[in-house]
Amino acid sequence: MKKIVSILLLVTAIAAGVFVIYQEQQGDTAENSEALNAYMNQQGIERAQPEENEMISFEQIDETGVTPGMMAREFQLPDLHKDEEIALKDLRGNFVIVNMWATWCPPCRDEMPDFVKFYNDYEDDNLEMIGVNMTATERNTEVVSQFVEDFDIPFYTLLDEEGIMENLYDVYVMPSTYIIDPEGRVVMNRPGYISYDILEENYLEIRENYEAGT
Repeated sequence: MKKIVSILLLVTAIAAGVFVIYQEQQGDTAENSEALNAYMNQQGIERAQPEENEMISFEQIDETGVTPGMMAREFQLPDLHKDEEIALKDLRGNFVIVNMWATWCPPCRDEMPDFVKFYNDYEDDNLEMIGVNMTATERNTEVVSQFVEDFDIPFYTLLDEEGIMENLYDVYVMPSTYIIDPEGRVVMNRPGYISYDILEENYLEIRENYEAGT
């Protein structure tokens, strides 16, 4: 009889544990959906998305902004793993790829392995990469750290805890990726998911054009 009771208690404990894990997973899913919906509701679905041929430009526009051709807007944000802030101007002289992402964004998760591979392939090619986590939309920084650990992200992860990048860089689609040339000029502004092949193709075209003009 004692053996039967022990077995029943064990089964009950296992069932309770499974239920708790399920509830936590459901909670994460609900929170992720809530974050995604809130983001979409706040963004300019009213803001016009650029045409494909407007995402890259080699002309020079005497303004500051995120339209290709303009000088990139400066920003300075804390690094996830270091007790310091990184400023865009600190990386001047390099090609800089800036990727805006969040842990609750499925396309961000889908493209991150390609960004890691791209960085590992080109990090010695006068290239810097910045991943900007939209921290103001996250539950906490622990989920950000876990995301970075899961994907073994080797480049800068900066925290936008105040939500400044959304307006500063006109982020209306998650993820969004920008390429900035060594002079600090935006040459690519590409909203949405981007694959390794497209990123590489765009980068090589941008680099070739820049080097031809210098």
